[in-house]
Amino acid sequence: MEDKQSLPRERAFIPNAKRRECLKLFSEGYGYKKTAQLAGLNVYTVRDYKRRYASGDCSWAERGT
Repeated sequence: MEDKQSLPRERAFIPNAKRRECLKLFSEGYGYKKTAQLAGLNVYTVRDYKRRYASGDCSWAERGT
């Protein structure tokens, strides 16, 4: 079997509006799966946002400011 070289993943840019939408949904009590579904984002990305939100870090909600 040949060795497969892993290619770097391409990171998608998530607009601040979508990030703020996640923040709003978290504050309303939604979980990360439902938030991902409503916002149309990857569930694993939103899970990471939720973990940071739960720890009190909301810096992820505004990118590039």
